[in-house]
Amino acid sequence: MESEGLDRTELESIKRVFERLDRKNDGKIDKQEIAKQFEVLGYKPKKSTDYGTSEVEDMIWEVDDDCDGMIDWENFVRLYVRCRRDKTGCEPKRLFNLIEFMINDKDGGGTINEDEIMEVLYHRYGKEAMTRMTEEVFKHDRDGDKELDFQDFLKIVNAGMNNQPGEKEVKTTDNVRRKGGGRGGHTR
Repeated sequence: MESEGLDRTELESIKRVFERLDRKNDGKIDKQEIAKQFEVLGYKPKKSTDYGTSEVEDMIWEVDDDCDGMIDWENFVRLYVRCRRDKTGCEPKRLFNLIEFMINDKDGGGTINEDEIMEVLYHRYGKEAMTRMTEEVFKHDRDGDKELDFQDFLKIVNAGMNNQPGEKEVKTTDNVRRKGGGRGGHTR
């Protein structure tokens, strides 16, 4: 398994998220379980994409190496490790975004705080971008609680992917995928 480079705390965190997503306790995550988590977080994934499948099915396809329509623990860890190490912006990040949000939403309340979003931004984009993005995000915080829900989190991390200073625009997962960048060598 590709867990090298992850410390015990990170492994425990992603295990906790895997177990929260695996509502059927069968050791695999299917499209209904991901859809249910999105529902809990108030996010409405697309029912149909350019490929005639749902957004959730596309997310699973991006990381489903054995093509069984589900994500097992090894696929889950492999996705996390690849995305954490990704410096190109070419790894599929949609499921990774959910995982990272859930890691930081420790109480399952559907929000993460300023310190947690700063940590995510620092790991993804570096100190300078983290500072700039955090200031921009929280200057419009109407209630002053400095907490973000999942949809706000997605806006921030997706904006960060496309607005790196000194770098050319990073292609989104959909663009990469249209050019044949799927997981496990399978194509649509």
